[in-house]
Amino acid sequence: MKHYLRFPLLLLLLVGSLFACRPNTADSDVTAAAEQKVAVPTTVYLVRHAEKDISNPSDENPDLTLAGKARAEALRSLLDGEQVHALYATKYIRTINTLKPLAEDRALEIRQYGGHDFNGIREKLLQEHRGQTVVIAGHSNTLLPMIEALGAKRPVSDIADSEYNYVFKLTIDPENKTTVELNQFGG
Repeated sequence: MKHYLRFPLLLLLLVGSLFACRPNTADSDVTAAAEQKVAVPTTVYLVRHAEKDISNPSDENPDLTLAGKARAEALRSLLDGEQVHALYATKYIRTINTLKPLAEDRALEIRQYGGHDFNGIREKLLQEHRGQTVVIAGHSNTLLPMIEALGAKRPVSDIADSEYNYVFKLTIDPENKTTVELNQFGG
């Protein structure tokens, strides 16, 4: 009769050891999700502010013209369907209003950055927005240095004061290698 008691006990030990050796799938799912999130590139759209009102040469902080407001709407349309996580503009009305239609459409705050603090905005992007999509409005004399600070080469040698239609799409991979695409928008 002692042999009959040993068999169920051995069976119970065997089944118990099988479950103890099985990995916890919930833990591996969380780990896989964390690894996948890290592997997502960071996307940065850089645009120059839209057309500014130059009717008053002494105005250091002019607003957008009607053409500039139309270009700001074109930027909103261009990014329709793109998930945008953050918006950055300099302190000037023209950069803020270039992003305003996009901000209102997405219910996003327009954050301010220092126009010439290229390393600061780079660190902010990589620390606070890794794996996200960010749109930054700058100026003709700041966009190309910002592209370089983010690790890419200038796709054009210069941005003329009369050029408002460039949009630069930078993709920063998890190893911080950056590629840049140049497109135009708004007519």
